[in-house]
Amino acid sequence: MPLNVTTDEGKKLKDEYQVGTTYPVYILTDQKGDIITRWTGYTGGGKALVNTLQSKLRDLTTVSARENRFKTAPTFDDAVILARYYTDIYENLKALEYFRQAEELKTIKAYDFSYDIFRNFANAAWLDQIPFDSVLPAADNALINPAKNLSNTVKVGQMMARLARKLGKNVRIAKYLQTGIDATAGSAQYKELHELLKADYALQVENDTTKAISIKKATMGADWMNERDKYYEFSKWCLEREIDLEEAELYARRAVDMVYPGKYRAKVLNTVAEICYARGDKVEAVRMIKLAIDEEPGNEFYQTQLDKFSSDN
Repeated sequence: MPLNVTTDEGKKLKDEYQVGTTYPVYILTDQKGDIITRWTGYTGGGKALVNTLQSKLRDLTTVSARENRFKTAPTFDDAVILARYYTDIYENLKALEYFRQAEELKTIKAYDFSYDIFRNFANAAWLDQIPFDSVLPAADNALINPAKNLSNTVKVGQMMARLARKLGKNVRIAKYLQTGIDATAGSAQYKELHELLKADYALQVENDTTKAISIKKATMGADWMNERDKYYEFSKWCLEREIDLEEAELYARRAVDMVYPGKYRAKVLNTVAEICYARGDKVEAVRMIKLAIDEEPGNEFYQTQLDKFSSDN
């Protein structure tokens, strides 16, 4: 049954089932409410969703039963299922242990969990569960053959850049960005991502903010300054990197006036509030997030934001 997590019942079940903040979340349980499996994100409507459900319904073993079974009779399939389950609920250290066991139990050499292992290391470091240096061997291992999976190679570069920005480790990430840049050179499919990696390299390795902004703007097309979605995209990009915040605020405010009322306008107003807060204007940040709450009063994240912005006022 569909459930809105902003209702009283929804909030209770959200906590019980560790729903998090990424939607939609699909959770399959038995009659007792014990989790069989879960997955996050849109799988497509109609036939695609039916096919996904049918595949999940082939094995109705609950997570707890699967874990108990694994203790006495470990199998590759159970290790992978449990690893992906714990990845989805951000219990990254548990996920890592199951992925490692899946590597040991696999009988087909082609199975490669190096990116999954890296992602869990990176997420654990993001949550301050492990030190940054613990991520580096996993990142190196995920890039042993960068041309094999360009998507994962790009993601490693992006995640390492994001993690380095948060933890102040920019001096350690040049090779991860450069590997992604080299691997995507000349690829039409990855042309924009290639340029975005170059922008992060300019910013975080070369310490050239002007160059980074110029590369980013070039990826958005000649008419980007007339497009609402591009305003928002540029504002978020700058906010995440804490650069050019004055211009970022200007474009985010323009996007507010152009976006549809309701949750979409709330989303942009929240970005304006975050930029104001980052610029030290806490009064304006509070005013903006209150407007976001007016647009989408059921979104509890915005109340959390209001508490954060108000704490020092």
